[in-house]
Amino acid sequence: MKNHSNIDVIISKFLDDQATEDEKTFLIEWIKDSENRAYLEGYLKTEVWVKYSFNSSVIEKQLSVLSIVTKPKRKKAYSSFLKYAAIFIGILASTAFVYLFKGQSGNYVLENSILTLEINDGASRFLSLENQENFTYDNNSIFLKDNGSLQYGTGKESRIPEYHTIHVPNGKTFQVQLADGSQVYMNSGSKLTYPNAFNGFKSRQVSLVGEAYFKVAKSNVPFIVNADGLSTKVLGTEFNVSAYKNETFEEVTLVEGSVEVFDNNPKDTHTSSRIIVPNQRAIKEKAGNDLAVDEVDVKNRIAWIDGIIVFEKENINIILRKLERRFNISIKNNYEKLDELRYSGRFKDENIDDILKTMQAHTSFSYSMEGNTLTIDNP
Repeated sequence: MKNHSNIDVIISKFLDDQATEDEKTFLIEWIKDSENRAYLEGYLKTEVWVKYSFNSSVIEKQLSVLSIVTKPKRKKAYSSFLKYAAIFIGILASTAFVYLFKGQSGNYVLENSILTLEINDGASRFLSLENQENFTYDNNSIFLKDNGSLQYGTGKESRIPEYHTIHVPNGKTFQVQLADGSQVYMNSGSKLTYPNAFNGFKSRQVSLVGEAYFKVAKSNVPFIVNADGLSTKVLGTEFNVSAYKNETFEEVTLVEGSVEVFDNNPKDTHTSSRIIVPNQRAIKEKAGNDLAVDEVDVKNRIAWIDGIIVFEKENINIILRKLERRFNISIKNNYEKLDELRYSGRFKDENIDDILKTMQAHTSFSYSMEGNTLTIDNP
């Protein structure tokens, strides 16, 4: 049996932000061995979490450290180095997900600030997408580009597909190009699951929790977005899907082309699917019976892609949930009078204080910030 006392010391120093550059580099080389990776996962699930009392800030701080460690000069060695650095970060991130961000229902909740790629190839592995420069993975079939977006190569459709999931935390957005060339822009607090290749499938299917804008590459093979209550089927077009777990509705807004939207749990078979055209929205209230269609301002629906947050005569509860996702904070409303009001507004570079002060000009209320929680009270 291997004696891991020395590596335990180095891992502990790394988590305490006391590791030298040589020790950080040594860790990256050390995890190239699969047996060492297995040991690291077990170590993190026992000793580390007892020591740090499940303190996520320790892990989150160190996830950014490896992106600035000393890098090899040769390009080939540099690429290999980044690959294993990403794996090391991913092991830390996956452990953080398991221990820190698992809700009472057993499902993962996106309360952390780690942007992560989950790879399910028989076992779930996580790669951090934070603070990484251009790196490749899986024999160069996945690229993290200089602009921070993820791109899948389109020339390796013969491989056996495996499922990947991108977790986008509150406060951040992300862009990915799938293996078929389709572009997906993901909003804060969202999760997208998809195959790393579409070969052998009769349809190109992905699953979404949260919100995403799709630019679907044209093909004779249908592209289907599955949300909890709605599914959207297209051949090639542009549309936005909003399907957050903590909202009372799901909706699909069409920008270009035409799509068919299906109610996954229809109570009336006559309205189980609807075809919509540009500038229309298909919406299903989770507590309602029908899948409805109405006209909308598409530019406002997809403004989030450009970092703009829009309120369209919306009640305070919807607005506060948008602000929670945008600024990665928790908001508690103790002023019930606000529930009766609706607000409209358009903000881009404003911070949370700017937005709330604008709302205060319409309705008097007070608010305070403690830690990561904002509380709204009577004026």
